[in-house]
Amino acid sequence: METNHVPAGIGVQLALPALRPLVLVGDGAFQMTGMEIATAARYLLSPIVIVLNNFGYGTERPMLDGSFNDVFPWRCARLPEILGAGKGFEVDTEEQFEAALRAARGYTEGFCILDVRLDPHDFSPALKRLTSVLGKKVKGAALNGARA
Repeated sequence: METNHVPAGIGVQLALPALRPLVLVGDGAFQMTGMEIATAARYLLSPIVIVLNNFGYGTERPMLDGSFNDVFPWRCARLPEILGAGKGFEVDTEEQFEAALRAARGYTEGFCILDVRLDPHDFSPALKRLTSVLGKKVKGAALNGARA
């Protein structure tokens, strides 16, 4: 599981200040390393962080669903209030996403976080194909472990 999305974006901008990273991260991964956004505030960096918030581990949910895939619901768009820097956007519709992304691109004085809330069971066709195969292996391993 890759969880270095936000730190990697910060590293890119520190190494190449002319670039403005666009970071795509799930809410579960964001909860692991997303508070590194404070480093962006400290060094006046301006990444745009899009948190794909499906309220849990969406890659794992179609393989084996359960409450263990849920994460505590953060209000990511409010992090700029806590840090005293940046801008946050709550996004529930495509229209709101387009408006928030336009606003974020126009705001270059600091970082932006777009908290894009998605249905927890909205999976792409590619993810469904991948997880149907992996899910059978996971469930088979769980059954074999229960028999041992």
